Amino acid sequence: MSSLRNPYNRQLDRIRRREDRLFRESRGGSALKTGLREKIESKIPEKLMETMDAAFYTAFQVIFKRGTGLLGKTIPEKRLRADRYIKEYYLGKDPDARSVRAFHKSAVLSGAATTAMATAEGCALGLAGMGLPDIPILMSILLRAVYQTAVRYGFAYDTPQERYYILLLLSAALTKGPERAAFSRRADDFGRSVDHGEGPWFDLDTQMRETSKALSNAMLVVKFIQGTAIVGVVGGACNFSASRKVTEVANLKYQKRFLEKKRRGL
Repeated sequence: MSSLRNPYNRQLDRIRRREDRLFRESRGGSALKTGLREKIESKIPEKLMETMDAAFYTAFQVIFKRGTGLLGKTIPEKRLRADRYIKEYYLGKDPDARSVRAFHKSAVLSGAATTAMATAEGCALGLAGMGLPDIPILMSILLRAVYQTAVRYGFAYDTPQERYYILLLLSAALTKGPERAAFSRRADDFGRSVDHGEGPWFDLDTQMRETSKALSNAMLVVKFIQGTAIVGVVGGACNFSASRKVTEVANLKYQKRFLEKKRRGL
């Protein structure tokens, strides 16, 4: 495997550069966007945040406890695994950028389909003035996309450890600034520990609550707008942004874990 270490390192260096751009702590919105957000936030009822926290937490509870199996049945795992085996074969023969892009391309195409589905769902409910009821539906769509990405790169998605990792991915995708960078580092550290067989300690329920709060903060304004029938389509269309961010981060992080394992000969 030693002859393959340098090529894998080159691919990992490319991924780290993408991460640096994506999770740069100084990233933030423009002054105009910040001012508009603050103006909208001033009109949001105080209890909405608490309601959103509960909605996200309940969605995670239901999906993780009873819905993962149902979502799994909608994922073509056999086809995805067969596709991965073929791509891995060519990657093993020549671990160059083109071989790595083969994985990335298939994940991007799947992510585009997920984004279209989330946008359509959000716009439909937004037009009806239903901001909060779409949270379980949106989370199901996003989690299904993450599950598919995990399968593409050879990872489980239905174990407690991987669910914890997925919660960190969602938080890294949908938060901003230093908080986003911190979630990214936590995801890397936890995923690396799992892949090394170290059995890191974690509390799934606590992380569900933390991620629920992070997502509530990130989507508070969006869901408030979506709950207003007149401009609901604007909030619904923001599902496009959430889905795009989640699929981008999931593909980046699972690709990184996959290449790190390949570099170690696993």
